[in-house]
Amino acid sequence: MNPSIALWSHPRSMSTALERSFIERGDFKVFHEEFAYVYFMHEERAAIPHKNPQPGHPLTYPDIKDMMEEARRESPVFHKDFPYHCLDHLLGDPAYLRGQINTFLIREPEEAVLSHATVHPDVTRDVLGYEELVRLFDHVTELTGTAPLVLNASDLAARPHETIAAYCEAIGVPFLPEALNWSAGERPEWTTWSGWHTDVSASSGIRAPRRNYRFGYADKPHLREFVRYCRPFYEHLDQFRLRPVKEATT
Repeated sequence: MNPSIALWSHPRSMSTALERSFIERGDFKVFHEEFAYVYFMHEERAAIPHKNPQPGHPLTYPDIKDMMEEARRESPVFHKDFPYHCLDHLLGDPAYLRGQINTFLIREPEEAVLSHATVHPDVTRDVLGYEELVRLFDHVTELTGTAPLVLNASDLAARPHETIAAYCEAIGVPFLPEALNWSAGERPEWTTWSGWHTDVSASSGIRAPRRNYRFGYADKPHLREFVRYCRPFYEHLDQFRLRPVKEATT
């Protein structure tokens, strides 16, 4: 079997931008938030805007996992997802987690919460994703005896070349600097959730988010409570953060 790289993150973490660079590489089959079908379509645990389910797409955790695992027979796989989409299934499937390289991406909750509310004004605490991300991280650490790789979106935005080079070295794949730039436009991988990815669709490379938020914390004070809830989980993961080469040697 070819390798499978999992990028586990929370919403609005710049994870789609990192995913876009793996699409540009051309040597990976890339899957985008496939397990969201479990949470939003099959188990219907929450409502979400900008949903465009694809006819015939697998709906259950086993069927979605099998679809991605089958793709490994043809090429390496990169799949990006949020653990809250199927956390109970993941925690009960150690063989699947041990059989891939699990990596994690976080973003400062002060920014991620406002970005989330901009796309999903009725966002609830259930879909912020930080707590579930930590639970999966700790579980993988216990399973493997080693803390998985963690990237911080601030490094990805400020030093994309150094950060992705360090990421590629850590996961054992060649770094392709030409994959940091691409032609702007919607990708077929994003069809189900296209309304969530307007920024990266309009981009031609990894850059700092524009921060054109629809709301501020004065407009929606309960969002500040969301930040306070997320912060301990963010800080737990940030202590394992992979530092880009330039930052580590200065």
